[in-house]
Amino acid sequence: MADLFLVLQVAIQLAFAALAIRTIVSWIRQPDRRHGNLAVALSALALLILLAPAIGGSGSGSQVLTDVELVLFLISGYGLFTFRDSFVPAGRFIMRALTVAIVAMGVLDIALGLPANPDSPHTPLQTLALVLTIGVWALCILEPIVTFWLASRGRPAVEQARLRALGAGYAGLFLVIVIGTIAGTLSDGLSLAVDVLALAIVPVLYVSFFPPAWLRRIWRQSDEEQFRRALHDLLLHSPDPETLAERALGWAERLVGGEAGFVLDSDGTVLATRGISASNATALSARSKLFKSDGAAGAAPWRAGLNVIIPLELREGRGAMVIVAGPLSPIFGDDELGRLRQYAASIVAGLDRVSLTSKIAALERAKTDFLNIASHELRGPMTVIKGYLTMLEAGALGELSPKARSVLPLLISKSDEINWMVEQMIEASRLEEGRLALKRQRTDIVELTDSAVDGVKMLLSGHEVKLDSPAQPIDADVDPDRFQIVIRNLLSNAAKYSASGSEIAVKVRRDGDKAMVSVVDEGVGIARDDQKSLFTRFGRIDSKAAVQGTGLGLWLSREIARMHDGDLTVDSEVGAGSTFTFSVPLSQ
Repeated sequence: MADLFLVLQVAIQLAFAALAIRTIVSWIRQPDRRHGNLAVALSALALLILLAPAIGGSGSGSQVLTDVELVLFLISGYGLFTFRDSFVPAGRFIMRALTVAIVAMGVLDIALGLPANPDSPHTPLQTLALVLTIGVWALCILEPIVTFWLASRGRPAVEQARLRALGAGYAGLFLVIVIGTIAGTLSDGLSLAVDVLALAIVPVLYVSFFPPAWLRRIWRQSDEEQFRRALHDLLLHSPDPETLAERALGWAERLVGGEAGFVLDSDGTVLATRGISASNATALSARSKLFKSDGAAGAAPWRAGLNVIIPLELREGRGAMVIVAGPLSPIFGDDELGRLRQYAASIVAGLDRVSLTSKIAALERAKTDFLNIASHELRGPMTVIKGYLTMLEAGALGELSPKARSVLPLLISKSDEINWMVEQMIEASRLEEGRLALKRQRTDIVELTDSAVDGVKMLLSGHEVKLDSPAQPIDADVDPDRFQIVIRNLLSNAAKYSASGSEIAVKVRRDGDKAMVSVVDEGVGIARDDQKSLFTRFGRIDSKAAVQGTGLGLWLSREIARMHDGDLTVDSEVGAGSTFTFSVPLSQ
């Protein structure tokens, strides 16, 4: 049994010594207050355990050793409490009070000269001092356990697990020191059990204070499913780069336990910040030299002190996302860097998408503005031109030579064509700006169609137009002007893509609760693949013939049809002509 005790004691001493060395190395790598407090606390505990077997002798040397052990004991408790304070601040008053209490207890223990041999009799004052010493140390351990547990509630998964792991580490230390001391005075069997427990707790302490990559992955697991859904919404539904960058920062911090962060655009401007001001973010980016030179090293995430910097390879240049480690952050390692690199690739795709979408929207606005301005500027001059051509044809401006008179119908037809394109542009501009309001009224579809055909006779010259409509009226609630725009568009389109002299048929009929107007031509027809883009804005189909037009007619016509709760469809094959059908609901 004695040999087993000796082996366990040596193993415990080596384990705590290794843990202390690990904290000192970590402190050297990151010389901050937190790592320093932990290094002091665990180093004091390791020395305490190493010196414990020497306690129990006699003489002044043993007394000095006992006093050193008591001081190390108090220092370990103070170091562990200040380590807790670096995560969840306890307040200046509490820290000052604890400092005074620790110093006072150390001075009192040394002054009273607690016996080196625990079995030696103690005076009442020495017993009280010993109880107070253990009580103060226990307070330094038990209070953080409760604080960490309470602080973990409602936090993201990584931060919550980090706090609870720290609480578990403190509980392990309490079991090793306090319960071990008590159990050792009771029986050999219980003392042996506590020694085994103390040895088993060392790995728990290690993962509590220095969480490995595999443990951090487990901590993130509960957030992963939410993260995937949020990433989908973030990439597809963020309206602008600033919003996307802000949302991206929130999840980056949540996944790796960061305290703050910011995103820089390719020109160095701050797109978004969390937990840090824009001015501080700019200053930090300047100090950290975030924009490294191109190359493999520059493209990979890297650590800069307590920060992790993730390059963003945007279309317009390199940006960066910076996550600032906070009190609850696990130490950034290769696992976090790899995870953030994958995340950054998604963020880059999202930012590029938003940027392209913004540019496309700007181009769309520019097109709309151009249509609006151009159409209104053209309308006035074309009205004047058409007026004078009509006057010339009527002879109001004097007699023309036969040769000049022969070209007037062509000129008038072309002016009508231009006026019609201008009208399309104006209507398209109104539609895009949301100003195209229908003025519905109960109207005879047969009469409206006949009027529309009559209005574009000049455009249909050279084609034989046949109107097939019933004698009885077909009433529907429509906007008469917009209804005729659709019919004229279909007729104009049929004339453009049909050979001169071919027939264009217009059929008006009832079909259940709908009124149907079909325009049938004998033109070139439309391939199935081309029909997909036929009703798009500025959509044109490939044709050997040079066909004039804005590319707005069919798009505008379908939009007007659908505003009437109807539709515009096409049935066509290459070389077999086309049939466009405009349908609207009948009046109730």
